[in-house]
Amino acid sequence: MKAFSILSALFVMIFSNAQAQMQYSAPIAQSSSVAEIARRNVVRCGTNLRIKSYAYEEDGVWHGIDADFCRVIAQAITGDMSKFEMIHIPSGTVTEALDSGKIDVMLSGTSYSAQMETSGQVLGIGPLYFDRQYVMVRNDGSEDLAAYKDKKMCLSVDSGYQRHFEDFNIKHNLGIKYLTFGSVERAQEAFLLNRCPLFSASGLMLQGLKLSRPKLEAHVLPVKISVQPMYAAVKYNNLDLQIALKWVFNALFLAEQYNAKMTNLAFFATNDDPELRNLFGDNPQLWRDLRLQPNWLRAVIGTLGNYGEIFERDLGKDSEFKLPRDAGKLLRDGGSIVPLPFI
Repeated sequence: MKAFSILSALFVMIFSNAQAQMQYSAPIAQSSSVAEIARRNVVRCGTNLRIKSYAYEEDGVWHGIDADFCRVIAQAITGDMSKFEMIHIPSGTVTEALDSGKIDVMLSGTSYSAQMETSGQVLGIGPLYFDRQYVMVRNDGSEDLAAYKDKKMCLSVDSGYQRHFEDFNIKHNLGIKYLTFGSVERAQEAFLLNRCPLFSASGLMLQGLKLSRPKLEAHVLPVKISVQPMYAAVKYNNLDLQIALKWVFNALFLAEQYNAKMTNLAFFATNDDPELRNLFGDNPQLWRDLRLQPNWLRAVIGTLGNYGEIFERDLGKDSEFKLPRDAGKLLRDGGSIVPLPFI
């Protein structure tokens, strides 16, 4: 009996420890699967709200490319493009925000690389568009980068900006020094505090900085340092959301390829093309297999337009940024985007 009591006590102790360990290691992050977002009935999109280029709120209405992309996702998952939240996520905290469930998808300014994917940080979806890296300089300085030999440039180490500029610096023998920071926000702050006369980041970020600070005595040089594809990103193991959003953004490109847009949507009300019937939800099964609303694309095009219309309004020729689409164009238009068939 004594041996039995000892064994029983050991069993209780081991079981209790196992329970405690399971409770301790249980994930506390909310799921961001398609089904969970639909149940929650709101999509949480990460962006840089300190930069007007990506998203900003005015009189209770969200504007910008990230706000429109978040509306697209909300319509596809919940059936209501107003069911979204924009959440400020500083650079360098994207992985943490996705892991914790603070956001479902990160949108603005996320360049993608093999290192990001193999490190198990995030899963990329895209490219959404192509941005360019430029240099901002103080107005009292030279227009020629070569004149800044031995001067310091503010750069962040949590993005590709430092590596791209280092390559450019060596290639052109500029001799520019670096003052590096853990995030692009801190590098920008140092530039604003005049700790260095040069600051390099994405063109959209630099334009947004100038728009938000019209009295800033600095301007962007026309020298292009690099071209970077910008991706949406989800949590690394969130495969079902990655797959769903891949086909959502692909549908926007495919609609542009078919020339389906706001002004001619009625023309696509009925058709016999199997791909178009899948795309617009007349054959709803493919979208249902992705756990998405079958007729979401009609609502999006009727309100926001296809990919080309969204891009030109928010970033391109119809916006204040005038960002060239270049490689982000469809292949038929001289770009690199080839929409996948939806059949």
